[in-house]
Amino acid sequence: MNGKVQRFDFAGSSNIGAFSYITDHWLIQSPSNEATTQGLENLFEIPPIRTTVGQSTLVGILTAGNQNGLLVPHTVFDEELDFLNQSLELPVLSLESKLTALGNLILTNDHAALVSPEFTPDDIQTIRDALGVEVEARTLAESDLVGSYCVVTNHGLLAHPDITEEELEWLAAFFSVNVETGTINCGVPYVSIGLLATNKAVAAGFETTGPELMRITEAFF
Repeated sequence: MNGKVQRFDFAGSSNIGAFSYITDHWLIQSPSNEATTQGLENLFEIPPIRTTVGQSTLVGILTAGNQNGLLVPHTVFDEELDFLNQSLELPVLSLESKLTALGNLILTNDHAALVSPEFTPDDIQTIRDALGVEVEARTLAESDLVGSYCVVTNHGLLAHPDITEEELEWLAAFFSVNVETGTINCGVPYVSIGLLATNKAVAAGFETTGPELMRITEAFF
């Protein structure tokens, strides 16, 4: 499978995944950078939905979703929730959990979701209902930050280099994807902070090196 890979910054930051969240079907982005928004729209061929969440620009850290639904934290403002519901042709659900950094704690594609064990059973049931996929709660490399340790599409997954071989095999089987380990932005192992990926294209933080881009390409294409 062939795909496009480009490097971006967001208002001078290589942490583009902190300010955006993408699936094959929609792109949510902080409204603070018009140039990056246009560049990502051209790369992914998806019109961006520009918003804050709880008046925060860190929409990639605060949200998680797939083709079936979008989860936002309870800190979302009513007008933001209304705007997302009007902009997306799928359910948008505010998760009434003490945990708010949903993008760091939920890893999902259109087939499955891995979530932090810190979520309560009620939280997990709500996540299952919202995303419409099988949900498992477990750590990766002894960390609850399963969403920041990996980026997954329907074809591939890039994982934090500390994740064990056994865990990598489990991830490949659970998500039914190709799995590779790697870093972004010149050695950062928390790959979701600087990476956006779909089945057709990948955007990496501007500081991502050539060897890192090669690993990213191997993972997703």
